[in-house]
Amino acid sequence: MFEVRRRAVPEQVAVVERRAVDQAQLEEWLPGAMARVWAQAQQHRPLDTRAWPYLERGSLAPEPVFVVVYRGDPHEGPAEVEVCSPVAPDSPGDGLAVVPARSEAFVRVTRRTVDDGRLGEVYATLQRWAAGSGLELDGPPCETYWTDFNAARPDDEVFDVGWGVR
Repeated sequence: MFEVRRRAVPEQVAVVERRAVDQAQLEEWLPGAMARVWAQAQQHRPLDTRAWPYLERGSLAPEPVFVVVYRGDPHEGPAEVEVCSPVAPDSPGDGLAVVPARSEAFVRVTRRTVDDGRLGEVYATLQRWAAGSGLELDGPPCETYWTDFNAARPDDEVFDVGWGVR
């Protein structure tokens, strides 16, 4: 059904916007938050997909990268969500956050998976996979976006759902 893979995710420095939102608020807030962190990242040397070989986007045109971290499930009520735009590690300025390096299990997601309402199955697959592999989930899950979701065709891969494991 969904292929679970593992990768090493390096430490990242990022511009971050946080908000506690439920699912309806998330859908309204997320596009604007991505635009705001990307605009702020321009002051700190933003990194696009070329800077992150672990995303395996090599032959595709460079795209901005956004990491959305979920500290709870917005479907169940307000949960803290962070939208991050990675910048160069030596970027000057205040207001930047360090996202620690981690070992991550991830699933590549197509637009069709989201449009068909099956994104929750991806998270459940990662939970089952970790348990079945003798691993523990480590920290909150995240979605790493590396292409324009709205411009994607149904079978285009649009982001990864990742979860730290140990």
